[in-house]
Amino acid sequence: MARSVSVNEEIYTHEYLWRSSSLLLEKARAEEKPSYKLLLPSLLMGFLAFEAFVNFCGFVLLPKLWKEEKKHFKGKGIKEKLEELVKKLPSFSWQKDRRPYQRIKMLEAFRDIVAHGKVLAKQYVAEQKKDGSHFQFKHTWDRFMSVDAVEAARADIKSFCQSLLVEMRKVSDHPHLISNAFEGPLASASGLGID
Repeated sequence: MARSVSVNEEIYTHEYLWRSSSLLLEKARAEEKPSYKLLLPSLLMGFLAFEAFVNFCGFVLLPKLWKEEKKHFKGKGIKEKLEELVKKLPSFSWQKDRRPYQRIKMLEAFRDIVAHGKVLAKQYVAEQKKDGSHFQFKHTWDRFMSVDAVEAARADIKSFCQSLLVEMRKVSDHPHLISNAFEGPLASASGLGID
């Protein structure tokens, strides 16, 4: 006879996204000439992991507010979410005018460029060359398309999230806070027999 179990389960989206970003970066490092085909999604997944981590923080610190997160933050950015979280973390030192947050802010613009996928049209004058090198094909995301740039961005994301996590430990005993940022389990669950 089957027995019923009441299960409490949490899946940590930020952990999945971070690991995806890490794998893509690892593959890019292995290439002789790292390609945007790996660097771009690695960086995007890294930023999405940051956004998911912020949502995890909201889930832990402000569960009632985060239950209706879309309603409360519609039309607002990640900064407004962070401002709400910081109110619950009085010892958190958020230095908005410098790294790591400033780089993360730049990555938010990168994410928007990628997510909205608009055509980048421009006009310029160049000297015609037989090999076609007079075409520039430069995109605004090019400054992010190197292994070093992706590594630096991920380091700032991890640093910022770790500083949030350390402060969260002071006000919450949520079990996922035991691990460092992006080093925790993918999910957790507990069950209790109800028959």
